[in-house]
Amino acid sequence: MDSLKQPQTENQEQQTNTGDSTPLYIHLTLTDPEVVAAVSEIPAGPQRTEFVANCVKVGVLALRAAKGVVDGAAIRNEGTRLIEQLTERLTGHRDLLEQSMGNSLAHYFDPSSGLFTVRVENLTKDGGELAGLMQNQVTAVQKQLSETFDNFLGEKSTFLALLSPSESNQLLAAMRQTVDGVMQAERNTILAQFSLDEPGSALSRLVRDLTATHGDLTKALGDSMGVMISEFSLDKKDSALSRLVGRVEEAQRNITKEFSLDSADSALSRLKTELNTQLATLSTSQQSFQTEVVGLLSGMAARKEAQARSTTHGIIFEEEVGNQLRIIGSPAGDIIEDCGSTTGLIRSSKVGDFIVSLSPDSAAAGAKIVVEAKESGSYTVATTLSEADEARRNRGANFCLFVHSKDTAPSGIVEPITKYGNDVVVVWDKNDSNSDVVLRAGYLTVKALSIRAALKSSSEAASFQKIDKAIETVRKQVEGFTEISTSSETITNGASKIFNRARIMRTELEKQLEILTDEIGLVKAQENQSD
Repeated sequence: MDSLKQPQTENQEQQTNTGDSTPLYIHLTLTDPEVVAAVSEIPAGPQRTEFVANCVKVGVLALRAAKGVVDGAAIRNEGTRLIEQLTERLTGHRDLLEQSMGNSLAHYFDPSSGLFTVRVENLTKDGGELAGLMQNQVTAVQKQLSETFDNFLGEKSTFLALLSPSESNQLLAAMRQTVDGVMQAERNTILAQFSLDEPGSALSRLVRDLTATHGDLTKALGDSMGVMISEFSLDKKDSALSRLVGRVEEAQRNITKEFSLDSADSALSRLKTELNTQLATLSTSQQSFQTEVVGLLSGMAARKEAQARSTTHGIIFEEEVGNQLRIIGSPAGDIIEDCGSTTGLIRSSKVGDFIVSLSPDSAAAGAKIVVEAKESGSYTVATTLSEADEARRNRGANFCLFVHSKDTAPSGIVEPITKYGNDVVVVWDKNDSNSDVVLRAGYLTVKALSIRAALKSSSEAASFQKIDKAIETVRKQVEGFTEISTSSETITNGASKIFNRARIMRTELEKQLEILTDEIGLVKAQENQSD
């Protein structure tokens, strides 16, 4: 056997999909003679797939254990790169903080363009907001005084009515002059308090106080900025940044020490010691496991070889055929009897391995079908039909289902299912689950023949036209299905197309088998009505 490939069955797909991880589908080709021999000993199907999966799992665990070495140099390099990234980010953060604080302070306290300086200048300059406010207040007071004097001393005032209104009135002129003088003096006094030309004016004193206070604030901010900058300078040994860098360097030394093989107490040295211990233990376990597996495989090979040399392989094939017959016929109520060890109607003859008695509910209730199962290379088509005839006569049956093993089938039987009169010959592969449909089709075919023989009316015969057509379709589809299954074992290119075609043909087979079942049910109904 040069290669082996095993397509995953539907049961295996269901088992894979229930796992925690996503299933992985592998088209595997084995060429190593020892591996091919070991895998070939396991029957094809779920058992062989599970065996190959276990072998792959053991190999993967061994490879993982062999590669479990820690790269100390890579860990040290990663530690150094981590420290460099941390230092770079701290430096960038310090520069960003210095730039942000400098911009904020300059925005408010810059002597040439700071908001605080501009605001004070707008308040204290000539014609500024503060001078304008004072000027407005003085003007309002002057206006109120003028209105008051107009009310009391104006042309329409009561006081002037008592005096002569002529310009020669000295009292009025004196009073007007006095009032104008007083108002001018008050105006000059008020304006003098808001003039920067007078050092003792209120406005000059305010400007001096603001300048002194502003100078102290600028000095304090400068000192604070100097302290903050010194805290982020590596030139100062006790600065915050120097202490942080020192701690980082100390941490780096500790990390490097823990991942160094030079120190026996380092974490890496302890890990290496533990790994060596585990590898030694694993190596011992693997040797023990390998010895045990080799012994089991040798025993299996010996048993298989002894079984092949003996005649028990034919008995095993008969048992497997019987199991399949019960799976197919029991749901319909058919009775399957094992009679291969007893004699029949012919004296001293034990020909005929199973007798199938149709269900009492069947249209051919009680009809007998003899089944002969053979896994022997000594048969030809002629001897097969001769033994089928003897089996029918020996077991009192009208029809015979002769099941040949695919490994020993006669070369003259080229189709998986063939009808010879009252005998139906099928070729079944016990190691291929896809071949079960062939055995099922043969069983239903010989069952349909028994029912047709039991019914005689023309109306019932018309129903059997569909049965005959379905049987012929099954035969052709089984033939194509077998060819595709055989081709898929050796052809790797275009495998998906082949499997797709096999799926279509399998569906068609099941459809035709359903037609057979429906027609048999109709025949049963007609039989019950006739009764």
